Amino acid sequence: MKKLSLIIIPLILLISFLLGSRMILAGNFYYLFDQARDYLLVKSIVDNHSLALIGTHSGLGGFFHGPLWLYMLAPVFIFGNGNPFVFTYFYIGLQLFTVFVAFLIGSKLYGNKGGFLISLIVALSPVTWSVVPNTIGVNAEPLVFLGLFYFLIKFLRGNKSSFIFASFFVGLSLQFETALPLVLIPSVVLLFVLNKIAIKNLKVIFLSFMSFVLSISTFILFDLRHKFLMTSAVLSAFSDGHRGKGYMELKDRIPAHINSLLGAYESLLFNQDLLLVMLFAVILFFGVFLFLKSKSKYKKEFLFLLSFPVLVYIFFIFYPYPIWPEYVLGLLIPVALAFYLAIAAIWKNILGKVLVVLFFMLTFFHVAVFIQNQYFYKYQPVNSSGSYKNQKAVVEWLFKDAGNGKFGYFVYIPETYTHGMDYLISWYGKNNSKTIFESKKDKTTYLILYPHLANDEGAYDFWKKNVLKTQGQVILSKTFYGGITVQKLLIDKLEPQVDPNYYQGLLFR
Repeated sequence: MKKLSLIIIPLILLISFLLGSRMILAGNFYYLFDQARDYLLVKSIVDNHSLALIGTHSGLGGFFHGPLWLYMLAPVFIFGNGNPFVFTYFYIGLQLFTVFVAFLIGSKLYGNKGGFLISLIVALSPVTWSVVPNTIGVNAEPLVFLGLFYFLIKFLRGNKSSFIFASFFVGLSLQFETALPLVLIPSVVLLFVLNKIAIKNLKVIFLSFMSFVLSISTFILFDLRHKFLMTSAVLSAFSDGHRGKGYMELKDRIPAHINSLLGAYESLLFNQDLLLVMLFAVILFFGVFLFLKSKSKYKKEFLFLLSFPVLVYIFFIFYPYPIWPEYVLGLLIPVALAFYLAIAAIWKNILGKVLVVLFFMLTFFHVAVFIQNQYFYKYQPVNSSGSYKNQKAVVEWLFKDAGNGKFGYFVYIPETYTHGMDYLISWYGKNNSKTIFESKKDKTTYLILYPHLANDEGAYDFWKKNVLKTQGQVILSKTFYGGITVQKLLIDKLEPQVDPNYYQGLLFR
């Protein structure tokens, strides 16, 4: 079996690598607001030697993710000297490490065969590979949930002490995401309360509580320093007291959440092909039928794993906002484990064998087509302003055109936050010290104009007049692949200062 592992695991990792890395292998990735924000925060930690108690803003106003993602990126920042592209190696590593840990966890729980199949299921899920060129902190959630469900399953099997470690992983999940971990807490507490033996064990209760507190200690310190800002934000989000943008009444909330729940199950599928969806559903229902009839030792944990997303969404009823797919990436893990158990159960049946073989044949057909389209044809450059290559080309031209000296620059982007271009110019300027760009007016000032929104043709003129307050003469204009336009202005007379709202603060401590 060890020799087989030396063949199968590298093969699974290779498939996962090929699925998610094509854009990166072409020297590109999606360099968007989230990535630039992360890099700027990491830069602040490394360059200013400042410890962070919190990380990035979450979707809940006033609530933040933990700082662990930033500390994970810090060694990459140091190693790559801040080069944005070096972070992509870490993104690929996170993807492959998640698949490998899925094998380790699966092997511990169900033997090597289970480990092989579970790691394959995780590797083929778009949750794992499709996000690689656009990785953010939330994409670490499946890795955290692998640890969480390993200990939850051990707890279900009678190991009471495992709940202590499960509690730590519940808190750890808050480092990378907010919505799912917040409803994960009551879900896991309910599981503990239903265990008649564990609920009477004061030592386990105390140590589980302390383990959870340890994992969220930075949140507690931050909240104490800021008058319970995050606690208030959570209470507001799960109550009717504050109706922010996107708020849904109960009649709209329930069908929206049900659709999101179905999406959590379907996230396991490589492709949303109708036949593949049907095979997936039949395998699960067939598995449920056989487990309900059997006295299998895995019956309890199969029903727990399969129903866990439903339990989570019951608590989500109190959350009146949309649940986007990235909020629930961690639910891939219980679904993947349940699907493996369903496969193992129906494999003993002739019809079950047929269903499983058809499912994986169709899946690998889609995989083969995808890899062929990605690697056997000439790679097409991404015609988007979010492309790292396209934005880097703008910065390289800026420094070349400007020459030596000090110059002003301003960035127009519909999202308002200019972190992406700010970080690129700062990083590129490290090796071009004779050319200095600052976000303030100078005699020669460059305007970097990202594509405006549809039907907003007057956006640039309005921005220049009301935000920059400039009448500078455009002496050169150049549009780059991806739609970014650079205007070179000559400002030869005194003008008022730009609107202070142009400068959006990044750090909140």
